[in-house]
Amino acid sequence: MSVIDPNVSIEISTSGIKLIVGYFFNGSVYVLHALESTRAKLINGQIIDASEMTNAIKELVISAEKTLKIRIEKVILGLPSLNLSIQKGNSTTNTTSADSRINDFDGSNLLTMISKQFKDESDKKVVVDVVPYEFEIDDEVKVPFFPKGKASRIIKMVADVEIDDSIMLKSFTKVVNDAGLEIVKIAVNPNAAIKYVSSFTNEPSEFVYIEIQEKLTTLAYAYAGRLLNSESFYFGTDDIIQNLVTRLGVDYNTAKSYIDLYGLSSGPSFPYLTKEGIKLSDIKNCITDSLQTLVNKIHGFELQIDSTARELFIISGIGGDIIGIDSFLANTFKNSVSLFTPTCFGARSKSYTNCVSLIYYYEWYSIRPSEARPVDLTLTRVDVYPEEIKEGRENKKLTEDTSENGVQNDLFDEEL
Repeated sequence: MSVIDPNVSIEISTSGIKLIVGYFFNGSVYVLHALESTRAKLINGQIIDASEMTNAIKELVISAEKTLKIRIEKVILGLPSLNLSIQKGNSTTNTTSADSRINDFDGSNLLTMISKQFKDESDKKVVVDVVPYEFEIDDEVKVPFFPKGKASRIIKMVADVEIDDSIMLKSFTKVVNDAGLEIVKIAVNPNAAIKYVSSFTNEPSEFVYIEIQEKLTTLAYAYAGRLLNSESFYFGTDDIIQNLVTRLGVDYNTAKSYIDLYGLSSGPSFPYLTKEGIKLSDIKNCITDSLQTLVNKIHGFELQIDSTARELFIISGIGGDIIGIDSFLANTFKNSVSLFTPTCFGARSKSYTNCVSLIYYYEWYSIRPSEARPVDLTLTRVDVYPEEIKEGRENKKLTEDTSENGVQNDLFDEEL
């Protein structure tokens, strides 16, 4: 039996640093270890204390290494989509092997060509990721995945090019590298999450993906498994908690427990007060008022996307655990709302969606960087015609049951 080398993903967010050790097998992600540190967090999207962030990453790595008795040297890094723009890019190249078989060097060549097209001379913006969604080989055969090993004289790539601030990228990569880690792949979190969520559907889906963190919320437009648009703003569960503290006169921990225990629930038919003497209706009204920021942002985001995408919202992140948030949004926008939780044991928490998605995305991203140019480029190529490309990817089905108020069942409503 062959041994599968685990992958490691890291997410730096407003709630801290998350790390997952796992692997991809038979279309699913399996988690060996998941852990989090709140020692260092993003402040307004920035790493304020780089050395503290690096030390926090080191602590997580050391803890995982001791638990699993492995050495961690390479990681997949997830980035927030703070100032993300997405452009369409394409490139074409001749294949380089003697027998015209497509190899990793050809794929790396295509990626490099596209990245150069979007180089910012001022160095303020940088290509974070090139996400292919179509390849074309000889005889105008088009396939959705990198056709490695197929015979073709040329290969063309069409991709979504994700561009963000160069300072942000440099600061994130530096703290990870300073922790002694090599970054094997950088990905934008909502893109990875959409790829993972979309793997649970039979047909290409169109939806709005909403991730609510502690202090940052991301809205993303998904179409056929692609991230087409994204917007992030500083609002999260911490803002809701602070509003409860201010309006109800309770401390932070008590306010947080109100979200966890009661959320937007109406409570029983008989009069009920918390031990602090607070009515559940007052808690609900306070949370509802706080969520108006989210509602306004969604309304604005909807103006930028196709109307068909507005029919389904998929929510993840810790804000997805607010009781009744799905019903609230479904009633507000008159659509269907689903809550997404990763399926894997060890990370069945909405807060780990990004880290799990990064491991899935790394395996989905079939082009591996290659600097090794084939030696015998002068040999005459043989006439080999490309075989029929099979997608060969099984999809799992999203829960489709919808209640009367338009709320879909949580995909995997199980706790850690």
